[in-house]
Amino acid sequence: MAALPALFRSSTVGRRILGAATLALFAAGCAGGGGATSTTPPVAQQAPQKGTASVTFTMHWNSGSASSSTARVPKYVPATALSVSVTVNGGTQQCLNAPGTTIVIDAPVGNDTFAFATYDSSNCQGNVLSRATVTKTILSGAANTVSATLDGVVASVTISLSNPSPNAGVPATVNVNVAARDADGNTIVGAGSYSVPIRLAINDSTASGTLALSTNTLTNPSSTATLTYNGGTLNSGLPGGPTASIAASGTGISTVSAAFTPTPTFFQFSIPVSTNRPQWIAAGSDGNMWFTENPGGKVARITPAGVVTEFTVPTANAQPQMIIGASDGNLWFTEFSTTPPPGTSKIAKVTPTGTFTEYSTLFAPPPPDNPYGLVDRLDGNVWYVANGSSRVGFQGITSGVAGETSIPTANSQPFGIATAPDNNLYYTESATDKIGRIANLFTAQSEISLTAGTVPESIVRGPDGNLWFTENGTGKIGRLSPNSFSVTGEFPTLTPNSAPVGITVGQDGALWFTETTQDKIGRITTGGTVTEYTSPLTGLGLKGIAVAPDGSLWFCEPGTGATGRIGKLVY
Repeated sequence: MAALPALFRSSTVGRRILGAATLALFAAGCAGGGGATSTTPPVAQQAPQKGTASVTFTMHWNSGSASSSTARVPKYVPATALSVSVTVNGGTQQCLNAPGTTIVIDAPVGNDTFAFATYDSSNCQGNVLSRATVTKTILSGAANTVSATLDGVVASVTISLSNPSPNAGVPATVNVNVAARDADGNTIVGAGSYSVPIRLAINDSTASGTLALSTNTLTNPSSTATLTYNGGTLNSGLPGGPTASIAASGTGISTVSAAFTPTPTFFQFSIPVSTNRPQWIAAGSDGNMWFTENPGGKVARITPAGVVTEFTVPTANAQPQMIIGASDGNLWFTEFSTTPPPGTSKIAKVTPTGTFTEYSTLFAPPPPDNPYGLVDRLDGNVWYVANGSSRVGFQGITSGVAGETSIPTANSQPFGIATAPDNNLYYTESATDKIGRIANLFTAQSEISLTAGTVPESIVRGPDGNLWFTENGTGKIGRLSPNSFSVTGEFPTLTPNSAPVGITVGQDGALWFTETTQDKIGRITTGGTVTEYTSPLTGLGLKGIAVAPDGSLWFCEPGTGATGRIGKLVY
């Protein structure tokens, strides 16, 4: 009589399924005796039919006992399995209930296909936990060995990431931890394959291109996957915004996902002369950021890696202030100059290679124009406000034509200027708490009054078609509707006395602003939800802020002490 076959028991403690089982089957060409010693009656043995061999299977159930010596050697049988079925060539199913150990069937001599399955109920009922199919040539009058590996039947999956929130801006690779579970919730492990492949996919509604998977398919418990983050701006998990995730799915399995939300992170860059205080910053057409330095009288370029190159403005004591990237591919900025009195008041441009062109504003002092904020209206002109003379003016980008007109309220000290969907220009009047509107130099201007002490400063066109502006005096962000020419919302910063100054539209569709007295960068959604991010450094005196081509936020740190820097926030 040949040795009996064995379906070995699991090494797993408790009710975990170890997802593959090894079957060793031996068949003899003669009839054989033997039965199972269990509460389940053994299957009666009969003389094999002509051309068949009696095949005896022995089942070793997983007791789930941690004390068993055999339980320490993984053989991969579900701990919750209560019965096992065997069929040959798609014939009648033979069932063995736990704790029975032996079942005998007749197998035709020749090529046979054996199918095995374990169930979580007796009499081969309930959920299928694992299965295997093996084809073997059975020989008459000889010992036959059949080996099989049970594959776990996947009913559900879980997914997690080893580090779901690494520092934004820093490349990272994290493990994608996927656990397949059977119908009883046992984790499938072992050498077998999953009953269905598990598919992985990146969900990134912003199509940032910052994430990549090492594989998109897991076929067995030993399959692994990693997620690589290249350190770029992802825009995931911010209030009111999307969340990037990794999803796991499979045929007949509910999709699950794990969020990947990098932690917004600050970076600091020194400038060649720390006392040349950076003021305002803008993105250039060359992929770099450009900023003004006052004192210092320079315009500087900083690469994404933080390499700074400075260019000296031709006019001495130019006091460069606001800067923008214009439609001609150059950087345009204002020369606020007040020294030596009365100053020189110019609108200037610098090419990406550092070549300057300067244009004097039209009106000679007193009072000096002292141009400050500016904007490219896309009408062939750069428009600006003259802080010293309370005027609005323009300088032709290529035409050389210029013009200016007075603001209705004298001594209003206009600060910022922005375009709007209605094709008007809107400007802030910081000294008189007003916002003005102008269509062109030859039409009447309109003004609205704000609460006393507001001190409106920077203003920008939002993605929602409204104008958003900083209220330096009240520590709020204001929203103005161009349709009604009225303020439709004022939103306090989370930190009192923040004195917000610069504001810009982020790649995420929110407004980002600097809090000059608090060393914080603020964010407000168009719905009015405010969050703040605190720099690890203090005494920065934050001012201008702008978005880089890669979506990161760059800002000027003039410093309240002796050190001026450029900062970056990646989210």
